[in-house]
Amino acid sequence: MRIKLGFLVVLSLGIGCVVHTTGGEPQGTTVVTGSGGATGGATGGEKIEEITLDDGRTLTLRHSAPMDPAIAGCSDGTREAFHDLGAFPSIAGCGASWAGEQSLRTPATNVPCGDEPYSICNRPTDACAPGWHLCGTSGAVDELRGRVSAEQCETAGGGRYSAAISHCATQEGCEVGDQYACFESGWCSEPVCCGNDCGEFGACADGVWPGRTHIPVGTDQGCGHTSSVRAGGVLCCR
Repeated sequence: MRIKLGFLVVLSLGIGCVVHTTGGEPQGTTVVTGSGGATGGATGGEKIEEITLDDGRTLTLRHSAPMDPAIAGCSDGTREAFHDLGAFPSIAGCGASWAGEQSLRTPATNVPCGDEPYSICNRPTDACAPGWHLCGTSGAVDELRGRVSAEQCETAGGGRYSAAISHCATQEGCEVGDQYACFESGWCSEPVCCGNDCGEFGACADGVWPGRTHIPVGTDQGCGHTSSVRAGGVLCCR
């Protein structure tokens, strides 16, 4: 997952590459190591990507080996979260970037995109492979809760991956239920998030997993109007 837009400058090195970004998004440095890289860590065609963020933190992303998108769940044929295909055959974390702020429920244009190779998505759900969709599009909470536990969501992989579902049933209080909207803004509008880099919790943490429902970093962009910088990547289901 590369949550970057703008001009990319890539310098080839023996162990991978260093990527610097320019433009209106957070700056950082990325080091990518393939399975044969001197620093190790990646196996079987996987790539390990270490991103040094502007605040000094290091974010480690694991890109799976390329595979059939229908199996990966991501239209670029690689997964960035929920890597165990046996344990997670019907949910995947997919790296994605898109222009501006969009609804996570915007219909797909069916143009493949992602980060292997890096390409900007027309719509967030275009990061999902054919036969897959952005988790939560129907509003069904069980589409997440029935596939992964709170712990599995929290440890899905490096980065953060958003579902097309806000984290409360209504925008009054912290009401929970079986069907949630994808609110554009306001109270409880932020999408549900899985991954090691999700924010802690919003004011309401019971929406999907009691006491452990995470949202992306920040509370100013709802499911129906969010940037890829805030959402990170997306959660794809089938």
